[in-house]
Amino acid sequence: MATIRKQSIYSSLFIYAGFAIGALNVLFLFPRFFTPEEFGLTRVLMDIALIFSTICAAGTLPVAMKFYPFYKHHVDKKNNDLLTWVFLIGIVMCLLIYLAFPIIEPWALKKFGYRSPILVTHFKLVYPLTISLVAISMLEVFAWIIGRTVIANFLKEFLFRILTLVLIGTWALGYINDFNFFIGAYAYLYFIPVSILVWVVYRSKEFSITFKKSKVTHRYGSMMAKFGGAYFLSAVLNIVAKTNDTLIIASQSEGGLADAAIFTIATYLITVMDVPQRSMVSAATPQIAIAWKNNDLEKLDRLYKKTALNLLIIAAGIMGLVVLSIPFLQAILGPAYGGLAILMIVLGFGKLIDLGTGLNSQILQLSKHWRIDLFTNMFFVFISILLNYLLTRKYGIIGTAFGSLIAIMLYNFIRFMYIKKIYGLQPFSWKNGGALISAIVFATVLYFSPLPFSPWLTALIKLTLFSVCYGFTIIKFNLSSDITELYEMVITKLRSFLS
Repeated sequence: MATIRKQSIYSSLFIYAGFAIGALNVLFLFPRFFTPEEFGLTRVLMDIALIFSTICAAGTLPVAMKFYPFYKHHVDKKNNDLLTWVFLIGIVMCLLIYLAFPIIEPWALKKFGYRSPILVTHFKLVYPLTISLVAISMLEVFAWIIGRTVIANFLKEFLFRILTLVLIGTWALGYINDFNFFIGAYAYLYFIPVSILVWVVYRSKEFSITFKKSKVTHRYGSMMAKFGGAYFLSAVLNIVAKTNDTLIIASQSEGGLADAAIFTIATYLITVMDVPQRSMVSAATPQIAIAWKNNDLEKLDRLYKKTALNLLIIAAGIMGLVVLSIPFLQAILGPAYGGLAILMIVLGFGKLIDLGTGLNSQILQLSKHWRIDLFTNMFFVFISILLNYLLTRKYGIIGTAFGSLIAIMLYNFIRFMYIKKIYGLQPFSWKNGGALISAIVFATVLYFSPLPFSPWLTALIKLTLFSVCYGFTIIKFNLSSDITELYEMVITKLRSFLS
């Protein structure tokens, strides 16, 4: 876990810095300088591009991660054709999406034309967004493989948000005054980090561009195709499950893109809880692949328990901070973004459940029972779309939040039971419950404690008190050895620096 912890820490720093910049963009600048419809357009375009980019990746990314240890062991770098075939498939799929656009556009006009007309006007921008997302996701996986997880997370999570901030700044200062130009530039921003990541992977000299099939491709080709094909469907279902809420809101909710903007702010704040998972996945997934290759269940059990505990501790702490920030955020954003409180609480509990069950997705994907990942994702998509559609039509964006919560609960419960039954692995102990209960108690007491100060000062005091109380509890009772070791390391370095 030492390597995973180190890479996770550095990656988390960049991702959290990126989220801080993103929070400035999403919570203050977009609502301040753009209409809710214009802001909602940026979110919905990105969600549609995420679906298309997942289709274009065609299940190749987990194939690269799972089978790279075999290429590294059996093939020299000059004859390693893994990167070639992955990108060739991606290019072909992008071309097919381009050819399918004349069919897709009329469907978009029919579904979004009434409640979200500006989405139809700018729908073509989905394509450059899709290409850049395909490229950066593929390059990111190869950067993970060669141990460049930190630079990959920096480029994808931090640099993109800095570029977005600069673009918004040019709009706010009047250098750009045409929204069509602005949204067009936004659609091409990812190509900048893509270019840098190309250079990073190229300089590593770990891969070659060769169209000659290696012995590993010959031997495992059919297995890779079967695994990739199944994961392709699983990945598409998974991304549809994660993005269908905003698409359903844009097409079915009375507010259209304006409601999508409100939902985006709530989900963005909750997505901050995802940061430790993103950095931990990039560091732990290669270790999980190696553990499965060596059939090392003891290592898998250790990874499963530690990642679940660390994710829950950090996520519960972040949710406490987010909940305590609600009154301040509502005061800043104004009545146009009402209803955030219940949205954030409901979505936050769903995220806690998802993170608190650990890296169950990666464990299933890279095991011989990877079909379970496919079937559970199919169930998740079906139930989430059904619940979101029915509840959004009846209750608006609140219904969407509850639909997502119910779907996540069922989805993770099923996956937990499968892993426990097949492998005898489960990620929980009394420490998980202790962390969760302490976070709930501190956040609840502070939330309902009245303070005679301004919203800004009240939020600052409550956030500080929560951080101190919750952090003290985690360290005092040594709920996570990794977090305790990190704390002691920081204290030691501070004492050394001050002495």
